[in-house]
Amino acid sequence: TKRSGFTLIELLVVVALIGIISLFALPTVSSIFKVSLNKTTREVASLVKEAYNSAVITGRVHRMVYDLDNGDFWVESGPSTVLLDTSETLEKEKRRKRFAKESEKEQPTSFSLEKSVTRKKMSLPRGVKFDDVMTEQSPDPFTKGLAYTHFFPHGVTEQTLIHLSDSDKHQISLGV
Repeated sequence: TKRSGFTLIELLVVVALIGIISLFALPTVSSIFKVSLNKTTREVASLVKEAYNSAVITGRVHRMVYDLDNGDFWVESGPSTVLLDTSETLEKEKRRKRFAKESEKEQPTSFSLEKSVTRKKMSLPRGVKFDDVMTEQSPDPFTKGLAYTHFFPHGVTEQTLIHLSDSDKHQISLGV
């Protein structure tokens, strides 16, 4: 009598072949995330250069915004008279808000999306995230909320160190 089906040896050979193929395929999948991390770093670096050039050309202060919670980044521009906050100015603003009337507490920001550099907020690809951003404004790295890199019309840039990582724990740093 003829039986249809696979023998145990045939099944073991197929399982072994699948194991060997996946052994070679896993490093390839891992390198895809590494390529995504490198591509993202190049995109952020390119946007930093565009923001710097735009600040010098337009004579307005620009800032790169990093949304650490949502993984977004974009460029904003503001007036040429903007100064960086120091611990003293931040404390003064905190006191002003504490004693201000409810309607005076929130002042609109003088910065807005710079559409000549970024038409909209850009998002990090899936699996890539900002670990932290270190700037001259704070001795501690920013790990949540918004962080900024400022570009001034006369060519001065706020020094910033951006740490990115992917889901495979590859890490990369970008210095501005």
